[in-house]
Amino acid sequence: MEMNRSILKNKIIDCHNHIGVCIKAYARLEYPYAETLESLFYKQMSAGVDVSIVFPDTSDLFFNLKTLISKGLNVADKKPISELPYAIENTLVMREIFEFNPEIKSRFIPFVSVDPERKTRCQVKFLESLEKKYPIYGIKINPTTSQSKIICLLKQGNVFLRYARERNIPFLFHTSPLPEDYYSNVKDAFKVIEKNPDIRFGLAHAIVFHKGYLDFANSMPNVWVDTAALKIQVDSFIAGKLFNLYEPIAADFSDHKKVMKQLMEMYPDTMMWGSDSPSYSYICRRRQGKNVFRDFNYKGSYKDEKDALDYLPAVLKKKVSNVNTLNWLFGV
Repeated sequence: MEMNRSILKNKIIDCHNHIGVCIKAYARLEYPYAETLESLFYKQMSAGVDVSIVFPDTSDLFFNLKTLISKGLNVADKKPISELPYAIENTLVMREIFEFNPEIKSRFIPFVSVDPERKTRCQVKFLESLEKKYPIYGIKINPTTSQSKIICLLKQGNVFLRYARERNIPFLFHTSPLPEDYYSNVKDAFKVIEKNPDIRFGLAHAIVFHKGYLDFANSMPNVWVDTAALKIQVDSFIAGKLFNLYEPIAADFSDHKKVMKQLMEMYPDTMMWGSDSPSYSYICRRRQGKNVFRDFNYKGSYKDEKDALDYLPAVLKKKVSNVNTLNWLFGV
């Protein structure tokens, strides 16, 4: 059964979920470090969520694990466990849905994850092989976890733009407005977007509430923004005193549910609801750029994310959890 607008009409869709294991996080005693499809299914059931978009978390198996775990650096291994970034991880997500748990496959929409810098042509050839067996509905890129710049999509990573354009599928980018976020800076993401107006893009984490970038995204017909990990994004915004760095949206940051409502009132056709499961909690040390590391210590829950959705009036709730997401997935 192929997912389409008709099948997904009126469904509550969570647009941002990770499946798999982060070996670095597990070895360094960080949290979270894993999510299975079955565990996400039980979260869906308890929260009243119908469908989740899923993709791998990290591409640890391509890198030298000793260096990754000890120093937090992604250095390609001479004899990697996975011959390409995300090859094993993408395959396992597909197998979890269609082979290991076929009885619940109608509740999941698989994306693939890619690295925009390393072995890009080989990655595309792998995707061409993978799609012969499994459906691919979109492409997720987290430049920070892969430690490869998003702007590489305009260079060696342009093969992914071509792949998406030919199949009419969207991208989802991890993004940040902070200058320290060397890999995932939203300024670079918009450079990619502006050069590709015929491709649909999603920008994650509400762009950390940066009003200028949210206004810009809202003005572009091929851009949507998700709310993934809203609770800890709000906590991080307050703790980091980011209001001193840029102008945020006008919102009551004492309550993430009120922030959700304000986002939807300002950008009713742009926002999409996503939980970021299991990364609605984030307790780790992460490389942000060259010689730049940041410690995170934020705890949230799937319930926190769903509570924000349920706080909305019915019309806005339907837009953020269904209508806007379908427009991003399949086009307006």
